[in-house]
Amino acid sequence: MWSPLPTVPPAASPPPSATPLSPNEPQPQKKGGGAFFSSPAGIALVVILGLALVAGITLGIVFLVKGGANHEVDAATVKVWDDYESMLENNSDDIPKITTDQASLAKTQEELKQSQEKLAALQKSLEKNAGTEARRSGGSTSRNTRDVKADELAASLKAYVKYLEKLNELVTALTGANLLDANTVNNINRILADLSDLGADVKVTANKFLADNSKIVTVKIDPPVLKLPKTAAVEIQASVTAAQNAEKQRLEAEKAAADAAAAAAEAERQRQAAAAAEQQQQQAHYVDCPACWGGTMQDGTFP
Repeated sequence: MWSPLPTVPPAASPPPSATPLSPNEPQPQKKGGGAFFSSPAGIALVVILGLALVAGITLGIVFLVKGGANHEVDAATVKVWDDYESMLENNSDDIPKITTDQASLAKTQEELKQSQEKLAALQKSLEKNAGTEARRSGGSTSRNTRDVKADELAASLKAYVKYLEKLNELVTALTGANLLDANTVNNINRILADLSDLGADVKVTANKFLADNSKIVTVKIDPPVLKLPKTAAVEIQASVTAAQNAEKQRLEAEKAAADAAAAAAEAERQRQAAAAAEQQQQQAHYVDCPACWGGTMQDGTFP
């Protein structure tokens, strides 16, 4: 059953003391310094404060772009990292898997040479432009973020220098290598072990630079170029096994040929021995015949 909405009581009328001011009465002025800001001195102060605010914002932008704040990574360090990361990606694509193929090894050696030159340029740029002025001059002992991150990136670049040098050493050892020589194979295994350790060092130092680094988009890296030692070990072991099998087959073929030649020689010797024995047997039936002018005649054929 429908029921009516409750009625709203009428609004109370204002108290008699709350009468509006008469238009003819003067308005009371507010206390405070509002009039000061409308004065020439106040206007000048507002202008000065505005300029200071603009200058502060501009200065903050400059520090943000150029890395002027010591608690932030500077732009020079970020630029070196970007180029370094691109190099790692390019090396992962351009450097083929390490095999014993001589043409592939020659191409890899050329790529390594170019990468080493680029890496040296990055190291020089980081040393010249990254971090604080004190760091660049070689006298900084501060541990502010700019210098710390610049040093961490320098450590990663140095680790990659060693990695590329060892990778080049591996390529050199494989060029024209005799995979049947035990010393050669042992040396290659040693290089592969060193290369694996150096690759891990590159990864650790790079990720240390990326840790707590809001200026860099990348969080962690693990580029395929650092996995070359593992894939190379598989490829090289397959080549060593193939070479050993081929050598075994060659030796077996040589032995079989030698055995066949020896058997043929023995058969020929036996044939010749049998022929000589038969000849001697035939000659035993002949005797001297004085009446035959020094000739011979078969024994038992005298009349």
